[in-house]
Amino acid sequence: MNAMEGRSPGTAGTDSNVAWVRPDGRNADPIVSLARLFVASAVPVYICDAAGVVVLKNSAFDEIAVAHYGADKTRLDETPPGIMRLLERLYANRAPIEETQVLDGRTLRVRHVPLVDDKGGIAGFAGAWTDVTAATEANRRASRTESWLLDVIRSSSDWVWSTDSRLNLTFASPRIAETVGQPPQLLVGHYLLSLGHFESTDSAFDPMALIARHAPFRNAMFLMSHGKNEPRRVQLSGVPIFDEETGAFAGYRGTGTDVTRRHAAEQDAVSSRAKLEEAVETLKSRNAQLDLALDQAQAADKAKTDFLAMMSHELRTPLNSIIGFSDAAQAKLFGPIHDSYLGYFRNIHRAGKHLLALIEDLLDTANIKRQTLSIKVAPVRAQELIAEARALVVLRAADKKVDISACDLNGPWIVIADRVRARQIFANLLSNAIKFTPTGGRVGIEAEVQGERLAVTVWDTGVGIAAAECDRVFERFYQGENNILTRQTEGMGLGLAVARELARLMDGDITLQSVPGKGARFTVTLPLARALTGAEEG
Repeated sequence: MNAMEGRSPGTAGTDSNVAWVRPDGRNADPIVSLARLFVASAVPVYICDAAGVVVLKNSAFDEIAVAHYGADKTRLDETPPGIMRLLERLYANRAPIEETQVLDGRTLRVRHVPLVDDKGGIAGFAGAWTDVTAATEANRRASRTESWLLDVIRSSSDWVWSTDSRLNLTFASPRIAETVGQPPQLLVGHYLLSLGHFESTDSAFDPMALIARHAPFRNAMFLMSHGKNEPRRVQLSGVPIFDEETGAFAGYRGTGTDVTRRHAAEQDAVSSRAKLEEAVETLKSRNAQLDLALDQAQAADKAKTDFLAMMSHELRTPLNSIIGFSDAAQAKLFGPIHDSYLGYFRNIHRAGKHLLALIEDLLDTANIKRQTLSIKVAPVRAQELIAEARALVVLRAADKKVDISACDLNGPWIVIADRVRARQIFANLLSNAIKFTPTGGRVGIEAEVQGERLAVTVWDTGVGIAAAECDRVFERFYQGENNILTRQTEGMGLGLAVARELARLMDGDITLQSVPGKGARFTVTLPLARALTGAEEG
């Protein structure tokens, strides 16, 4: 039974006997009225606490949680993964998230918002879906009609205008702004002839005489002032309009086409003919200089293009192929696949995405020292971070025959961290531990709460680190072996330096304890959001 629909034992089932409870079984009487509204609502609604645990919802929410947010039908008491990701964004940005979804032919507008307590902290989160199907369809029809009208206007002229019986503008389309340099709204009410004057070359077709007779005119040249620049030349066409009931003159409607550039081009063509012959000799003398400059520019451009092409091909293209093919395998595009291989493809996909992120991080290495990297923290389950990091190194551990069975974290802790950066830290530490642990050794993970922080330790039974080098291993480009020509391990010595800087940017740190020949213990501390109880986890 949905927790929102539960009743006290022995009640008659009336509204007055409803015993509203949270999904964890605790009484929720202070929000009875809101709960009743949720149950009666035809669209999904929910409320979560600060840790992302759903405390109120209705049955419609369960339906959309399964359809759009990855909820398990057999475990509807758990917060769907998709909602958890939204809550991470809400926690980090503290700004509402609005989205549009289509469900069963209906268009729903969803708004997720953070709930702030009286101290300015995050007290929880809420979301509600609104049916906007009718409004959406109406907007689409209006948009199509407006687009059609605008296309007609654009295809026929530069702008459209209309006046009243006194020739005061009552409408001007937006493109007139390009001609007069003012928004069309400011022109409404202005006398048409205050914008310029007609240029008449034939008294038989004088536009002013036609206007005086309330007659139509076509392609009359209108000179419009344009600040200190030369006047714009616009071909105006207009037809008179009359009151349908009285027949009285009501004004003009018309179009305008800016021919300033065309007129200027024609004038330039005339003057250019006289200058062409004079310019020929000058052009010949400069051709040699231009050819040399062109060759140099083409060589520089080719070098840049070749470099960018090589970098894109050598780094991004293979990784994108790996990610794309693993995506295709997971989607089973070419037929069924055994579950065991499906797990491998998931690991390949995660590894490819992680490696692509590391390549991007190399470009930001200089920014770490200036603390300009973008860090977005949110509540993250520590168990998920370790599982994701472990999946990135499991194949390497198997190849080297290093036991990583102890690299699991079963505690219910939630830390405040940037998910991608935190995963990068643990993947780096696990990779280093495997690298410096001999075949047959072991690598594991331990965790304990230290006040308001969670301390996660990555330990190994490897070669260890001398006391004199424990601080230096966090320096950029430093590795434990002094002679670069005799190093036996790969890498640039950036991993630990970057990892510690990332941890500190998340208000954490990394420390090291080691004894040569007895392994090393790297401890990552991160702010602790909350430790869930067993009941809440279930």
